[in-house]
Amino acid sequence: MTSPSTRQPVATVLCLALAGLFVVSADAARQEPAIALDVTTTARAMRPGEVVLLTIHPSQPVIVVSGTAFNETLHPWPSDANAWSALVGIPLSTRPGPYTVALQAKSADGRLGAARVPFTIAPGQFSSRRLTVDPQFVNPPASAMERIAAEAKAMADLFAHPTPDRVWHGAFRVPVPGQSTSSFGRLSILNGESRSRHQGADFRAAEGTDVHAPNGGHIAIVADYYFSGNTVIIDHGAGLFSLFAHFSKVRVGQGAMVRTGDVLGEAGATGRVTGPHVHWAVRLNGASVDPLSLLEASASIVN
Repeated sequence: MTSPSTRQPVATVLCLALAGLFVVSADAARQEPAIALDVTTTARAMRPGEVVLLTIHPSQPVIVVSGTAFNETLHPWPSDANAWSALVGIPLSTRPGPYTVALQAKSADGRLGAARVPFTIAPGQFSSRRLTVDPQFVNPPASAMERIAAEAKAMADLFAHPTPDRVWHGAFRVPVPGQSTSSFGRLSILNGESRSRHQGADFRAAEGTDVHAPNGGHIAIVADYYFSGNTVIIDHGAGLFSLFAHFSKVRVGQGAMVRTGDVLGEAGATGRVTGPHVHWAVRLNGASVDPLSLLEASASIVN
């Protein structure tokens, strides 16, 4: 097992003023310059599976900021009196190369602003791991296939319809003390057979250890799933979800609201596991991203 990255976040300031773009007033008597957007990007790295924090400073107050990245809608929020913030998830499937994040803004008097923020994505650096598990979790019996398909559909439907409003606030926190024991993106080789990449972070925890909510949200799913065992999914709102798996005991009910630090349940070894631990997975605007990257990207967020 490898420990999480210790690289420090980097910030790149991009001043994106739009020259020559004008908005015509109602009487067409004069032209007003467009709103300029200064954008700062903060990220642990620009690779697949990473989370990037955008800090947007309009040249004048605006009432709305919107945007798209990697063909998904962003959910910016006002982070203080003069700035907006947004989180971008870089999908695991992203190929190396140049990409663009598009942003738009509008003021109360109807003036518009826009910016195109360049992202240069480096190749992912993922290892592999070999695990021995119960054969039924590598090649499930025919009797389990309908259940597995229904569970996958339930999660896909949930991730496709997030709560519009942001429920979480401030920095995300680890669900249990200690460091992650396996890296996001590792290719899993189960009983000698190659399977999907690991789409979460695992934390070593003895059975019965309390598992805490990393941030606020509402409990969207509480279920016993074939692969993930006793599972809890938090909808943090605005396209952000946390999934926790393998609980020995769940201590929240579906539909409940939780705050940062609330106990979700107890660590265990249900589902496809080799021993007790906490599995935390994050979905951001449709992308599976590294929870450890979310921890770093959100560290400076205060509201």
